[in-house]
Order: sequence, then structure tokens, then C-alpha cells
Amino acid sequence: MYDDPVKEAISWMRVIFMTVLLVVASRHFLFEPVAVHGESMMPTFEDDDKVMLVKIYTIENFDMIVFTAPNGVNFIKRVIGVPGDRISMKDDQLYVNGKPEAEPYLDKNREMAHQQGFEKLTDDFQEFIVPAESYYVLGDNRLNSMDSRVIGFISKESIIGEVKIRLSPLEHIGIVK
Repeated sequence: MYDDPVKEAISWMRVIFMTVLLVVASRHFLFEPVAVHGESMMPTFEDDDKVMLVKIYTIENFDMIVFTAPNGVNFIKRVIGVPGDRISMKDDQLYVNGKPEAEPYLDKNREMAHQQGFEKLTDDFQEFIVPAESYYVLGDNRLNSMDSRVIGFISKESIIGEVKIRLSPLEHIGIVK
């Protein structure tokens, strides 16, 4: 391409530099791979599953997010309430804005809980309103999850990203629903 090997080397160094810059910028501003630790989202996510976060997002009810908890640890949970939502739980039935919500992702956990002698996954709680710039989150493994029932509302600033893609295990790779 170039007759001068120095010019060709400089050209390649520019390409490599721009590629590295693009990868670093993408990881910092757009995407971030994360490993799941713990059992609070089982069976949706198992311990050591790998997921990809998207850092440009609009959080809606039932999206899964990773956030930094008040103790400094990153958690993955499901968003149950967004700012302004009215949330309540009665007889293991979730209500969002007065409307009962189906939670099919809890079916396996309900079955296991009943086998272990538990009647409900989640204790009843009175209706409350999610404050502005905050979210109410719960783990899918409700009997074993440190979530908003314990740590309170999640601030918008503590959210790292929304879970969009599962990277491992191989048999579960794909878009997260």
C-alpha cells in the first residue's frame, strides 16, 4: 500500500489505536459484561451466569437491572416498580397500580416453596408509591433475595445497566426476556 514502511507502520498504529479506543469507549458508555453471583435470581439466572448490560436504557416494569446496593455490592434484580407506581402484595399476588400482575418467572420457585412447606414466596405488604428517581426491585428467588424489601428503593444513579443478553452458559445464550 505504502512504499515507505514507516508510513505503513504509522497507518497500522492508527487503526489499532482507533480500534482500542472504540472498544474502551463502548465498554465504558454502551455495554458491560457482568457475572451473576448468588441465588437471588434463580432460576432466571444461576450463580456464575454471564450477562451483557446495556448502559443506554429506559427502565420499565419487570426489566432486569444491575445496580450498586448501599453496601457497595452489585446486585441483579427485577424492577417491579418505576417512579410513581403504586405497589402492593396480597396473598402472594403482586399489584402494580391496583392491577394484578402475572409473574410467570416465579412458577418454578412457587412449586419448590410449596414442596418445602412454604405457602407464599412474598409476605403481604401495604400499597406504597415508588418515589421519583427511584425503583422498587425484587429477586426472582423471593425466599432468598436481598432486595427492596430489605435495602429499600434503588436510586436511579445506582443503576449500572439493564440486562439484555445472556452470554453463558452456552445452552442459554441469547436475548433476556
